Formats: sequence, C-alpha cells, structure tokens
Amino acid sequence: MDGFSLRGGIRVVPTVGGGVRAESGWPMARLRADSNSITLREIWAGTLVITADNLTAIRRRRSTGLEFEVADHDELWTFQTLNVDRLINRLAALGWAVER
Repeated sequence: MDGFSLRGGIRVVPTVGGGVRAESGWPMARLRADSNSITLREIWAGTLVITADNLTAIRRRRSTGLEFEVADHDELWTFQTLNVDRLINRLAALGWAVER
C-alpha cells in the first residue's frame, strides 16, 4: 500500500476549556498516512488515528501546520512541518481533502 511517514511537531488543544494538553517540536511527532488512515503519534500526546469514518476536517493552520479534527475526540491536533504545502499535496495524492 502506498503511503508516507513524516517527522514534525505537535500541538494538542482541548476543544472545551482551552489550554494546551501537549506540545512538542520537531522531531518529536510522527505523521503516517496512506489512503485508509492518518496516524499522528507523539510520546506525551499519545496516538490519534484518523479514518474517513471519524474525520471532521483537516485545516491548514498558519504557514506551518495542519489541524486535524475528528468526531470521536474532543481535541484538535495540529501537526507542524516546515513544508506544509508539500504535506497537503502528499495527502491529496492519497485522497485526503484539506481545507486551505
């Protein structure tokens, strides 16, 4: 199965109550993607698995990140990378739509 893996930073923010639950810079987080799922993993934040069934939105967040919102988590996960346009294009090639 085609896919890719990328190192970056992560920021996890609860959707209710504010604050930051976890935050770390490159290379502490990993994003793995294929046409069936996207997995975000970081040692303190844990693991978030995104599928077509639980995905609410993938949004561009400023110039260096993508924000992932899923229906079965009450947190927003932002993956940070130096080349967010390349990440968007790689996800689009796998069939994932990103709000720009």
